[in-house]
Amino acid sequence: MRNEALKRRAWEEIDSLREEAVGIALDIHAHPETGWDTPRSAGLLIDYMERHGLLVERGVTDLENAFRASIPGRDGSGVGVALLAEYDALEGLGHACSHNLIGTIAATAGVALSRVLGDVPGNVYVMGCPFEEGGGGKIYMIERGVFDPADISIMWHGNNKVVVGNPNIAQSRIDFRFYGKPAHSGQSPHQGINAADAAMLTFAGVNALRQHVTPDVRMSGVIKNGGSAINIVPDYAEVAMQVRALRQAEVVRLRQRVIDCARGAALMTGARLEVEEGLIYAERLIVPGLREVVLENLGPLGVPLPEGDPQTFASADSGNVSQFIPHVTFSLPVDERGSVPHTAEFAEACASPMAMEALVTAAKIMAATAIDLIMDPERVAAIKAEHADLKASIAAA
Repeated sequence: MRNEALKRRAWEEIDSLREEAVGIALDIHAHPETGWDTPRSAGLLIDYMERHGLLVERGVTDLENAFRASIPGRDGSGVGVALLAEYDALEGLGHACSHNLIGTIAATAGVALSRVLGDVPGNVYVMGCPFEEGGGGKIYMIERGVFDPADISIMWHGNNKVVVGNPNIAQSRIDFRFYGKPAHSGQSPHQGINAADAAMLTFAGVNALRQHVTPDVRMSGVIKNGGSAINIVPDYAEVAMQVRALRQAEVVRLRQRVIDCARGAALMTGARLEVEEGLIYAERLIVPGLREVVLENLGPLGVPLPEGDPQTFASADSGNVSQFIPHVTFSLPVDERGSVPHTAEFAEACASPMAMEALVTAAKIMAATAIDLIMDPERVAAIKAEHADLKASIAAA
């Protein structure tokens, strides 16, 4: 009964924060910031939480726009729940992945929980996670101990349907830089080394590789620089590629095969190759016991249970969090038209009235889930044991 009373109080607090939270989400949406350079977006969330009494550690992991907020005065005993906030946008598309909502939802749930937990042992950590879209901010935060106080991690993500705890796959980026030799393409092409040819041959090699990989594999890329004028042999070309597979161990093997395609292209053309391997976004592990806690909190808020949560082929650095501690991501629809993330339509939807309703409901689900976990350390211990068994079974496979 105490859990339900705390939840009702948390929901009332979230309702009282609605206007402020919606304003922040719309502000972040209207001023998209990309990469590591997100001071305005992070600052809006930090100021919001500090106004309402949360203690915010700024610049954690030596990343200027990373932060960790918590309830002040707590001694570290009890269950620690991490609420993940994201706020970076997509270059050229703006907030087409709902990060303007993700950060605001976590901050709002954190503020509400700080007001209702009273003398209950435990803490809530709103983790300000920069540069999810390719930078792997959460990976740096894990490596540098920011997640150490947390037992459980929760995050919301925009979608076009209700989803709770669906798995995603591992991913890594590779950047190739080819250096050739310029020449006049009409008068003396034989004196040049064509870096753009090396770039195109890399894609030819990767395309030939596609029939020799498993169905879960995804390989994509773009030529970012392939020359400046049609009558000059290109002396520089740059390729950005991304490889995905069900497991991070397979990504490591696949990445090497793609690198070999680029090396072969460099050999064929005589170009010099530089390779930069990006971080690996791990696959997201799904702990059924933790997923169940979220599912229990949908009905009381009028959210239908998902019909099923199939494998998705997206990737995120929340997967790395899920390898470190039990993690669950849940989604609510933000667009009745059915648009999908990383599109202009979805960016538009993330500022819609439907998205603002999703913001409030998601914050309530997140707060209720955190209350159930903080109030039941034995359930958390069982979830952590389930997580350990899951990791062991994957390692043994």
